[in-house]
Amino acid sequence: MMVWLALFASLVAFIGVLKGLAAQQHAVNAVRLAQGALAVISDPELDDDTKEHQVQRASISLLKSFVILLGIGIAACVSAYVLVAGGNLIGLYSMDDVWQVATSAVFLVVSTIAAVLLWIVLSRRRSDGGAEQASEARDEVPYSPMDKALHLYAFSSSSAQGTLASMENHLWRKRIQSTPNQCPVFVTSLPRAGTTILLELLARQSEFASPTYRHMPFTMAPLLWGRYSRLLRKSGTRAERAHGDGIEVDFESPEAFEEMVWMAYWKEKYGSQHIETWQADDRNAEFEEFFDQHLRKVIIGKPGSTCYVSKNNANIARLPLLKAMYPESRILIPVREPLAQVQSLMRQHQRFSDLHERDRFARQYMEGIGHFEFGGALKPIAFAGAPEDTEGSEQVDYWLRYWIAAYEHVLSQAPRDAVFVDHEALSQTPALQLPRIAEALVVNDQAAMVTCSDMFRASREVRTLPDASPELLRRAREVHAELLERTLKA
Repeated sequence: MMVWLALFASLVAFIGVLKGLAAQQHAVNAVRLAQGALAVISDPELDDDTKEHQVQRASISLLKSFVILLGIGIAACVSAYVLVAGGNLIGLYSMDDVWQVATSAVFLVVSTIAAVLLWIVLSRRRSDGGAEQASEARDEVPYSPMDKALHLYAFSSSSAQGTLASMENHLWRKRIQSTPNQCPVFVTSLPRAGTTILLELLARQSEFASPTYRHMPFTMAPLLWGRYSRLLRKSGTRAERAHGDGIEVDFESPEAFEEMVWMAYWKEKYGSQHIETWQADDRNAEFEEFFDQHLRKVIIGKPGSTCYVSKNNANIARLPLLKAMYPESRILIPVREPLAQVQSLMRQHQRFSDLHERDRFARQYMEGIGHFEFGGALKPIAFAGAPEDTEGSEQVDYWLRYWIAAYEHVLSQAPRDAVFVDHEALSQTPALQLPRIAEALVVNDQAAMVTCSDMFRASREVRTLPDASPELLRRAREVHAELLERTLKA
């Protein structure tokens, strides 16, 4: 009995020293230092000398953190040993008795449970006093320091992602080759046009497979990383995404991660200020082979599915190429009333500008997944007549010009069989619009798709742009009328 008491006393001492000397905080700081070093290495805005200097400073700080953690570990072990050795010195038990109990299966299980519970209790007691401050200071991008470091590594190393993808090609070679990929659906438009809800609508149908948060951050290896991440992550609770638009996501939610593949193979299209457009003759055999295999892998990852679906706002810059690559593909383009969409674009740009100013990782995350639509990550697509950089992006006319240029481009470049959807009509009368969409996309179970009407809600926001140029407003309405002419009709 005395041996058990001594061992548990030593366990309490061990945990107490770790907590008292803030071992967890020092470990988190070490991870953040490593994360910061990775961010510096992958930051294209820094020159090599600056990177070298900052990485050297981070290395010294990491060494200090390692020495501190080593010292804390030694102190914790010594404190635990002193209690056990003290009982041996005064004759309460022998060290052989201690060793026999300490290595028994029963003690290992009981002590592990006790250590975890003690750590949780001490953590809660410490956090209770500062709960209010912590709630105010929590990150809006809900990733731990280790998650951030992993994401930054994935974002900065397309070669590592390519290696994982090659492993997948070998492991699932026969399965990939036998999986059909003849009718992909590409949902695309400018942001805030309803692309996300259309993606969620289609992803709910059993035949469609889409990239999901489960594939992050190694999205180019969806089979390997998707399976590995399932072992590490719980199903998770749904939470509102960073856009603050009421759309909730979890690990299984579909999302727009396809752009990471395009960035890996078309680096020359992504300038420092804007993104170039693609034409039908911009062919790249290596990319197309990888992309086709990638789509098949996503389909394999969802049992029972037969068709790939993605939402990628940047795909409006490459409509002719997509159709040249996949003649049987279906391109779904939601169309939103320009005043409402420009209002939403400006609101999101301001929201992400504020977030990126406070949280560097939030910007790195958006840039890493190829979302250059808002905030500090903004890079407009170089449509004819569009703004060439971010100058003036706080003004309404900037976004009106961009809207007009984007949809003039869509009208001239979209294939004849592209499926245009009136966002307002879909939101107001989904029971009428969903059957038309299901028929246009040749959905297998059209009745099941129609039952998703409850996903849509009519907007009640007031549409007004008082500071907008009258000439731009007139042209935007004209373009919108042309777009509506191409939308699905009864």
